[in-house]
Amino acid sequence: MSNKIFPKQNSLVIAEVSKITRYGAYCKLPEYGGTEVFLPLKEVSSGWIKNIREFLHQGQKIVCKVIYVDMDKDTIDISLKKVTAKESKTKISEYNLEKRLNGLFMQALKMSKESQQSKDQMMQYVLSAFQNYTNLFFNAANDTEEYKKLDIPKKLKDAIASLIIINKKKKQHNVSYIAILYTFNTKSGMTSINDLLKKVEKKGVNVSYISSPKYRMASNGQDYNEAENKIKEAVALIEGTKGIVFKIEKEKLKKEKENVMDAIYG
Repeated sequence: MSNKIFPKQNSLVIAEVSKITRYGAYCKLPEYGGTEVFLPLKEVSSGWIKNIREFLHQGQKIVCKVIYVDMDKDTIDISLKKVTAKESKTKISEYNLEKRLNGLFMQALKMSKESQQSKDQMMQYVLSAFQNYTNLFFNAANDTEEYKKLDIPKKLKDAIASLIIINKKKKQHNVSYIAILYTFNTKSGMTSINDLLKKVEKKGVNVSYISSPKYRMASNGQDYNEAENKIKEAVALIEGTKGIVFKIEKEKLKKEKENVMDAIYG
């Protein structure tokens, strides 16, 4: 048996597509140390799939469900089609929140001027106590008994408290659009679209597949204009590409929480 970190059966995971084949796609799980899993072709979509590359592109992050785990054979299979839109949205929000809070904790460690060895120890200690950074900051923000008992240096606790106050004042404005994107070029059209989407993501726009030929394009910023300008740049890039049929319509969003700290207050 390898040192692979195994997710639980039926759990939702963020999967990054690393290699696409005729029979499915190999993906890596960033939440599990880059563990490799396989997405079978039949689990990509409920409909008939003529070309898997119409649904997936290399480097794409997707939300999948773990459908098969065999520790002895070192095998994990996942499914894209078994994940609902609501489950996908919730998982992405949780994943992004954890990433942001991980960054805040690294910043707190830097502010407290801990040594590298001490930093590594503190990371292991808080994760063993709270499982993840979301739970850590939830307990810190609400000053729970569990957090009060946490045996970490006062300078580190002070740094965490300071970052909570600073980030509670920051706002994040989100915008989302539904895009129709396709090509009549049957030879290299999908490759062109996949390459184009990679360029769009480099402009700060998150692109997620809905169902062919629909994609969700979302962005955020410290104000509405910043978020919208990212979309505008992406639209200009797509519209300037020959051979691409493109339409876009703004998606109505529920009122988002204003900042990272709002998500962890009880």
